[in-house]
Amino acid sequence: MLLGGVICTQKRALTLQDALATVRRRFNLSREMRWTKVSKQYFDAYKAWVDVFFDDPYTRFYLLAVDKSELDWQSFIPSITQKPTRDDKLASVFYQFLLISFGPLRDTKRWWMYPDSGFFSKDKVLDRVEFLFNYTYKKAFGPKTSRIIRMARAQDSKNENLIQLADVLLGAISCNVTGLVPASTARGPLVEYCCNKCRATPTTERGLEKVSVHAWKHPDKFTYPR
Repeated sequence: MLLGGVICTQKRALTLQDALATVRRRFNLSREMRWTKVSKQYFDAYKAWVDVFFDDPYTRFYLLAVDKSELDWQSFIPSITQKPTRDDKLASVFYQFLLISFGPLRDTKRWWMYPDSGFFSKDKVLDRVEFLFNYTYKKAFGPKTSRIIRMARAQDSKNENLIQLADVLLGAISCNVTGLVPASTARGPLVEYCCNKCRATPTTERGLEKVSVHAWKHPDKFTYPR
């Protein structure tokens, strides 16, 4: 299981959205841009799509990989008071993904979070993750600390270009991470293209990793990034 997301400032998000809209006009795209829809016909469009990310000097991408064959995952029970549901496990994984993506505890940043709708079966699960994340900061900096995540709202990927960008990047980068060779004659070259772009721009303007890949750890073994 792989989770991925684009990390940027609100101002940068507007820049990215404008650039993605330009790609749509340039290639006359009305379709949803998704990894599963990469094809030879639209290959140049998909290269331009991911270029929006790789050519931006500040935006980052984080990926969290969960090896579901590991004993830690199979034995992982997020709640001792009830039989865990799929959402319970996903909520715990998503929480760890946020901890990694947002970086060390700092009471100077505020975040807006827009996951793809359908990841959780119910919106209240996302509300639970938001509450837990904000509570983590209140424990660290005191009960009067304002909410670190100001908004968490699931969005339909069909209407959100940034989520579509994250989806394509996740597909390409995860293939490189897992060693999976796509059967599609178009996806394979796009994986190679993204890998070359990663090597060409390994860091952002501020010296942070452009693409950061992490392995999920059991919460008992997880160490918060410093």
